[in-house]
Amino acid sequence: MPVFSPQVIHECAMECVGLPKPDMFEAFGRALEQRYPGVVDTTQPWVYSIAGGAMIQMKLYYASATEYVMIWGTPIGSQGHSGRHCAGFWDTVIDGDMWYFGEGDFERRVYEPGDQVYVGPGQARSMNFRNGVWAVEYARGFIPASIPFGIAEEILICWDFLTAAQTLSLYADLVSQSIGRSVRPIKPLTDAVSKVAHTVTHLLTPSPEVRAIPAKNIHWFQKNV
Repeated sequence: MPVFSPQVIHECAMECVGLPKPDMFEAFGRALEQRYPGVVDTTQPWVYSIAGGAMIQMKLYYASATEYVMIWGTPIGSQGHSGRHCAGFWDTVIDGDMWYFGEGDFERRVYEPGDQVYVGPGQARSMNFRNGVWAVEYARGFIPASIPFGIAEEILICWDFLTAAQTLSLYADLVSQSIGRSVRPIKPLTDAVSKVAHTVTHLLTPSPEVRAIPAKNIHWFQKNV
């Protein structure tokens, strides 16, 4: 039996529409915890996701072999292929907008905050996020079949082995938690796996970004050295 309802996830997403970032993401996490107590994990870090030509970042709140819940997005825009998966995806836009088109479409479909998009198993979409978008996503189906799509570009094109490893450790952590809740006799084992995977995810967190020096500061430095 599914743990989550697409409609309830949509309701949680609607509670954070219009809020500034990152308050928006925290509000979604709180709404999710209220409706599904003891099920979601709000401690996971944001990680990159590079798949289908689109580069975004994501924060997972729950994952199992058959479901996941996350927020994903980009502040600068991207575009690509949604992938053709064994799972169906419900996306609620919470900030920005998405342009989609499917096979046989000759006009774009524009989705704005509050709109929900569904892409079913075996279906695919062309996506364009223009200037940026943030969305809540709930997926239901055979999730492991989507893992190659999620990490192939990271490994083979971007050589971003860190992001690929972090994605796998994060998923292993959440799946172990899910199994432990469902199969109580093996919970000590799944808790141990979850703890190791969680540690790996956080150890792989990149060092803080080194920001470029603004031009005016460079000129001041050159004058005063």
